[in-house]
Amino acid sequence: MANTATGVVKYGSDLVRKGWMVKGLVQARATSFWEGLTGGQDAIVYQENDLSKGQGHEVVFDYDGNLTSKAHVDKEVAFGNSEQKKKFSDKLRVRRLRWSVDNGDEFDAINIDSLDLTTHEDSRAKLADLFVRSKDQFLFDAAQGFLSANGPTHILRPNGKATIGDLTATDVAGYDFMLDVEDVIKSGDGFTVGDKRRPMEPFKLANGQRKWLWIVDSRVARDVRKSNDFIGVMANADYRGVDNRLIKGVIGELGSLIVVEAQNFFGVSSSKVIGKTEVEVSGLRKVDSNGLFEGEKGFGASGAVIASRSVILGRGALQIGMGKMPDYRWQPSNDFGIKSESALITYMNVQKTILLAETDDYEDAKVAGYDYGVVVVDTYFKTVA
Repeated sequence: MANTATGVVKYGSDLVRKGWMVKGLVQARATSFWEGLTGGQDAIVYQENDLSKGQGHEVVFDYDGNLTSKAHVDKEVAFGNSEQKKKFSDKLRVRRLRWSVDNGDEFDAINIDSLDLTTHEDSRAKLADLFVRSKDQFLFDAAQGFLSANGPTHILRPNGKATIGDLTATDVAGYDFMLDVEDVIKSGDGFTVGDKRRPMEPFKLANGQRKWLWIVDSRVARDVRKSNDFIGVMANADYRGVDNRLIKGVIGELGSLIVVEAQNFFGVSSSKVIGKTEVEVSGLRKVDSNGLFEGEKGFGASGAVIASRSVILGRGALQIGMGKMPDYRWQPSNDFGIKSESALITYMNVQKTILLAETDDYEDAKVAGYDYGVVVVDTYFKTVA
C-alpha cells in the first residue's frame, strides 16, 4: 500500500491546502513588527480583505469626512443649502505574489505522489516566515517612500536643512528637535518639505489615549537615549495597540509621540516594485544624498551623505489589500519527480494612504492629494569618505 502520510495535507483538496497555509501564516504572524498596529480604519495599518479579488482587481478603501457647515440663522433658508456629506476614498490594485523554495533531491519516484509531511511543514514554515518578513518590509518601504517610487510629500529635518546633502553631524534627533517635531505634527505647519496640511489624525490606544507613533532606527534610538532631557520624561507605560497587542520596541513617550525602535533593513532590491526585494532582515532603510535607499545598487557612494529616515504615523497611514486566500502548492520536477519545489501564492498589495475627494475637500484643512498619515524625518547618519 502506498505511503499516505500526507493525507492531512491532501494536495488535491483546495480548501484543506489553503486552510493549512493560513494556519502557518497565523503562527508566523506573531513575529511581525506591524501585528499590533494592523486592523480597521482606526488602526495605523488599515487592512481590507476581499477574498473575491484576484490579480489586477481593485480593493476600495472608504473614508468619511466630518461636517463643517455654518448654521442657518433665524429665517435663513436651510433646505437646498445643506452641506453635502464629504466622502474620500483610495484604491489598491491587487498583485499576485509568489515565493518558492527548492525542496531538493530527497525522494525517489515511488514516493513522489506523497511528499513527506515533515518536508511540507518545513517548507510551509520557511515560506510563512519569508512572507511575514516581506510583508513587514512592504509596510516599512511604503512609509519611507521607497515602494513604487512613491516619495514622501512631507519631510522634517533638523535645523531646517533643505536636503539630505546639507545634513551635518549636529543634525540629529535631540530633545529640542523632538519638541519641534511634535509641534509641527500637531499644527500641520512648519515642514522642511511640504506645505501646510491638516494635522495627521492620531491613532487610539486601548486605554483611549490618542497618539502618533514615531518609528526610528538604531542610530536615532541611540541619539534619543543620549539626550538627558528626554531621559527625564521617559515613561514606563503599558502601550497597547489594536486588540490590546503590545506595540513592539517602545523607547518612551514625548507628549503625544510614542517613540518606537525598529530593526535596520538588510537585503537587496532590484527595483522599487512590490516583491522585488530580497529581505534578509525587515526594517527601516537609510537614504543617501543621491536619492538612493539602502539595498539599492550604488547606495552610499563615495562623498554621499547618509541619513536615517524615521517615520511618524497616524491613523490610517498605510493600507493592505488582501485578495484570494493564500495557497500552498507543491510541484515535482519533470525529471521523473526526483526533486520538487513548493510555493506560497498570495494576492495582495500595500501602499500609503493618499485620499481622493469623492465630493468637495475642506477649504483650509485639506485632506486629499498627500500622504494622509505619514511624515518622514531625516537625520544625519554619516558622510561616506
